[in-house]
Amino acid sequence: MAHNTVGDFNIERFKTVTSISNQYDRQLARLKEQNKQVDCIESAVSGAMANLKNGKSNQSFVIYGEPQSGKTEMMICLTAKLLDSGTKFIIHLMNDSVDLLNQNLIRFQTSGLAPTAKSYKDILDPSIDVRKGKYVIFSKKNGGDLQKLINKIGSLKGVTVIDDEAAYASPIYFDDVARPGRRPEVRAYSVVQFSSKRGSP
Repeated sequence: MAHNTVGDFNIERFKTVTSISNQYDRQLARLKEQNKQVDCIESAVSGAMANLKNGKSNQSFVIYGEPQSGKTEMMICLTAKLLDSGTKFIIHLMNDSVDLLNQNLIRFQTSGLAPTAKSYKDILDPSIDVRKGKYVIFSKKNGGDLQKLINKIGSLKGVTVIDDEAAYASPIYFDDVARPGRRPEVRAYSVVQFSSKRGSP
């Protein structure tokens, strides 16, 4: 049966993808449309979600991946799964590079995730109440940026931090960099750390 198409756009494929109700499956469908393998992504996301489900709220664990192994797509899919599971505030920590942060932010923004990923600067306005709705936030790993983000989210519970290239990987890194020597009152962060170096952290 012939498909209705406009140019190179296949309407039937679009209907198939948008009929999927959850974000994780939509992301897998997007990758399959691009002829990308998703087996490793599914395995890693499944394992990460099992660790988060079975662990404590302030736990930390590492996902290891070789450079250029599709880590960004895996982080997108993991974020989608977290959103599907009800996580309301997800923070992505990038190395202290504006170019790297913008590169990853654009990848997330063009993936179709909802809510759209934002820089932490976009939520600093006092009129924005982070207790309402869901957020996918990007920040560089430096003390100034993290301090502003911590001040904004305050005692918000159920935050998941996804730490890219976790050279300093520890469950308290997010707080220690911003407030050295000062232990926060709220320790409700789950930390998923990605590393391309075995034995790190």
